[in-house]
Amino acid sequence: MELTIDPIATSRMFMIYLHLLALAGAASAVAIGDYAIFARERIDEALLQRAAAFATIAMGVLWGTGVAIVVLDLGMDLDALMAKPKLLAKLTVVGVLTVNSLALHFVAFPTFRVTHADGLRAATMPAVFGAVSAASWVYAAFIGVAKPLASAFGYSGFMALYIVILVCAVTIAVVLVRPRLAARLTGTAQPLRAVLVA
Repeated sequence: MELTIDPIATSRMFMIYLHLLALAGAASAVAIGDYAIFARERIDEALLQRAAAFATIAMGVLWGTGVAIVVLDLGMDLDALMAKPKLLAKLTVVGVLTVNSLALHFVAFPTFRVTHADGLRAATMPAVFGAVSAASWVYAAFIGVAKPLASAFGYSGFMALYIVILVCAVTIAVVLVRPRLAARLTGTAQPLRAVLVA
């Protein structure tokens, strides 16, 4: 019996595998970034920068493998792409995530380099961008496995749920995360270990 391997299916399998590895790497980078911000008395900027660089690489791999999977599945047929609401929703969320990541790197992270008199004001943008980032990563992963919901939700349903999740995430971040981040930006924070022991 002759063994035949479909090169397209095999290429797609490897792209999906790399895509999942990149997602896991990005999740790890986000967790390390959070540790760099909240685990110690002061923000560990060197660790944060390494985590941000790793997240950027993971994002690039996610985009590259994601585009490769779409091309393998649909070719360059834009009409076929427009007929896939789940895929369009994922591309939209990843687009928001990419723009938000740029805002985190170039707008929010520089605020960590100096001490601020008004910590709550300085912490607002990083807290909001961080919430959008966390919600978008989780929701993009959810869309990836939400095939059974695609026909019921459609593009508008996926995006409506995304907006609800964003609003909840930003609200939680402003209420709970922003005060802790503000304490770090004013130099009055306790390390997380001390908070847990107390």
